[in-house]
Amino acid sequence: MEVHNIIDREQWNSFLTKQHNGHLLQSYEWGELTSSLGNTIIRLGAFEQGSLVGTMMLSITDAPLSLPFPLPHPKWIYCCRGPNLEPGHEAAFNALLTQAHRIAQEENAIVLRLEPNITEEEEQREGWSDKFQQLGFTANPFSTHGRRSWVLDIRPDLSELFQHFSKKWRQNIRQAEKRGVTVRMGTDESDLDAFYKLLLSTSIQQDFFIHPRPYYSKIFHTFVDSGNGALLIAEHNQRIVGVNMIIRFGTRCWDMYSASLDKRLGLNESYPLQYHCFEWAKAQGCTHFDFRTIPEVLEPNEEMWGIYEFKKGFGGYSDLVVQTQDYIYRPVLYKGWSMMVKRRRTKRKMQYQRLMQQKKAA
Repeated sequence: MEVHNIIDREQWNSFLTKQHNGHLLQSYEWGELTSSLGNTIIRLGAFEQGSLVGTMMLSITDAPLSLPFPLPHPKWIYCCRGPNLEPGHEAAFNALLTQAHRIAQEENAIVLRLEPNITEEEEQREGWSDKFQQLGFTANPFSTHGRRSWVLDIRPDLSELFQHFSKKWRQNIRQAEKRGVTVRMGTDESDLDAFYKLLLSTSIQQDFFIHPRPYYSKIFHTFVDSGNGALLIAEHNQRIVGVNMIIRFGTRCWDMYSASLDKRLGLNESYPLQYHCFEWAKAQGCTHFDFRTIPEVLEPNEEMWGIYEFKKGFGGYSDLVVQTQDYIYRPVLYKGWSMMVKRRRTKRKMQYQRLMQQKKAA
């Protein structure tokens, strides 16, 4: 088994799209996007007798530590929704991991973090948690990307999909259309400006992080311009009231970024907007639509519960991947970082619960 850096876009993406767990966040293009943020991207390929049997894309960046460190700043290495292995070639993982350890040593990294696209059902069947433990990994309860997502099988025709939406969701789509809400494709910089303006406004209202505009511009020109993504825009009386950016990779489509005007307007624009996302994905030959993150614990007091209920109304099922796996190289620094993350997550959860209590009391 040999491991080499891969610089061939077609070779990389072709392998990933043939794997059942190939993910957009391991795609060649997503690596380029991450690189534009200042991260170092390394794409490792495991070859057996000249055939590619495993891949692992690594992102290397400074560890988010506030302590004053002399240069070079401590690094961390992240593999999101990878590695990906050809069935029957599990040995490729050991080969990829050996090379990742070499890179970590060169970078003086604190940790190698894997968040594989392995569902809990696969884990129970194949025992991946035990394998990770035997290889020296530690399970981390605080994931970088959310573990649970909501997925809709869009292989049925649109009329059948529509009938499986909840009754209220079907009514909301019809009402929005009666009120004059229309949906079109965004095609140019003015549409991208409108998308970012609405996304920024929504992020301030709902207190979530977004990147600067150039990040979304790169996504737009990388995926939408190539036909592998779409910016859908909902309008009412020639005013943009909702936006949704989606990306296709292989036969799966991901719901990436969305925003809408104040819900008190009562336009229900998000419902026909979402329906048109399914329509576009089906037209591209996709079989599944991934709404992305929902609460890891499906209880009403959890953050993102309202978003989960919106997604659930269209039908579908929950996918939960295995816990984050950390290979720790520098235990003291890792412990300090972990404690910082735990405090931050605990504080955010308490703030959210107080906010919910205040809303109930109002």
